Amino acid sequence: MNVYTMSHRLKVFIVVFSILLILTFGSLLMVPFITLPPDSLAFQIYVESLSTGYLFYLTPVLSFIMIIFAVLLIINAFNKKVVFTNDAIISKDIFETRKLIFSEIKGFGISNFMLYIETNSNAKKRIAINVLSLNKVDNLMQNLESKFVNLDFLVTEKA
Repeated sequence: MNVYTMSHRLKVFIVVFSILLILTFGSLLMVPFITLPPDSLAFQIYVESLSTGYLFYLTPVLSFIMIIFAVLLIINAFNKKVVFTNDAIISKDIFETRKLIFSEIKGFGISNFMLYIETNSNAKKRIAINVLSLNKVDNLMQNLESKFVNLDFLVTEKA
């Protein structure tokens, strides 16, 4: 069984980026509760941008949405993985887990840095894997080539 996870550099980038997002939008949520000098730039921007009523309610909602998005990015960075077992391929992220048994797989193809594992039937969806985000992608490709047909070569041979 081989487990392929996100690269450490990408995890660090996502965590740093997400923390900056959380700090930025968290500070926007705290502005109404902090007394600012009337001549400060932050106060002037706040008063001008929230002069209309709907922005007064929209800004906190959008800030909460961005904070939730940043937290989901961090969680996904540590939970995303592709598992290549003896009889199946499992792709797991924070929202879904897809499992394809080898008998259900027709082949695989690569298009625009995405690895697609195609199924035999329409009952199951194909698995799409971003090859730029995983560690040891070469090892994954060797495992796939030893077990399945590369559909990219079939398309070029037929043409």
